[in-house]
Amino acid sequence: MAIDWDADVLGAVMSVFGEGDRSVPASLPTYTPRGGTPFPLPDAVYDEQYTRVIQEGEGSEVSTTGPVIGVREAVFTAAGQPQPRQGDKVFVPSKPQLYLIQDVQPDSHGHILLILIEARS
Repeated sequence: MAIDWDADVLGAVMSVFGEGDRSVPASLPTYTPRGGTPFPLPDAVYDEQYTRVIQEGEGSEVSTTGPVIGVREAVFTAAGQPQPRQGDKVFVPSKPQLYLIQDVQPDSHGHILLILIEARS
């Protein structure tokens, strides 16, 4: 029996930990594809202090800490939007801060981690 990761796992967990309140649309993060129309990201999980460890070769590692937001692939599909891409923008109202997507990291189970950097005004 196959697991429907989005319905059985991601949707339930991310609705508990996600940003904003669905009944208050302005509280939800907003995704803006390059050249596209902004749309809300319900259940997106924001983390301001996500730590990544990057292998530099020959056994050396570098760690960085910065903002990320976890999103469900199904949200993009349901909105009729393309999958996230580097250079698109995300606004997180709880900060409030506009970010650029630096990297897109799908996990092959319907979750996508977006590595963010602050957008310059």
